[in-house]
Amino acid sequence: MAVLYGPIQLVVIGLDNEKLKGQVARELHRASEKGDIRILDALAIQKTKDGGVVSLGASDLTPDERLGFGAIVGGLMGLGATGTPEGAEAGAAMGAETFAYRNFGLTGADIYAIAEDVPAGMTALMVLLEHRWAIPLKEELLKAGGVVLAQGMVQPEAIMAFGADVAHAGSAIPSSEASQSEQMS
Repeated sequence: MAVLYGPIQLVVIGLDNEKLKGQVARELHRASEKGDIRILDALAIQKTKDGGVVSLGASDLTPDERLGFGAIVGGLMGLGATGTPEGAEAGAAMGAETFAYRNFGLTGADIYAIAEDVPAGMTALMVLLEHRWAIPLKEELLKAGGVVLAQGMVQPEAIMAFGADVAHAGSAIPSSEASQSEQMS
């Protein structure tokens, strides 16, 4: 049987260094320990007030799992780039090597380039996580012949902003038009 992965999500978060007390790392660890998620890769790039850069990476994967996961991602990227089995093979080899030994496959120079966009006194946290809780649901969907037609993450703030836009658009309708549209419904 093929190995099933849960949905994989990349999250990039900005954090204020002065408010960091390890709480975000503890919560990610708690969710991982509980089995809800698996941290495939995590990288914190912190810029100090004086502009210094500190980075720290972590993963729940063993070195062998990092090789395998890197090969899968690299193979998919190689296939996408070339559309050929040869591209998939080359991508798999490159992906396994870079992901196994570097967080997100990034070099030190890559990390410093990213840090240029991080404001002093802030930390950029990049987390690639697998939603393990969804694997049983995925299994049942496959058994039922189901396919995901669309997906996305919706933040409550986006729903609130949409509601405000709808209210604003509704208030822009002249009252005689509003009465007519109410009568139609």
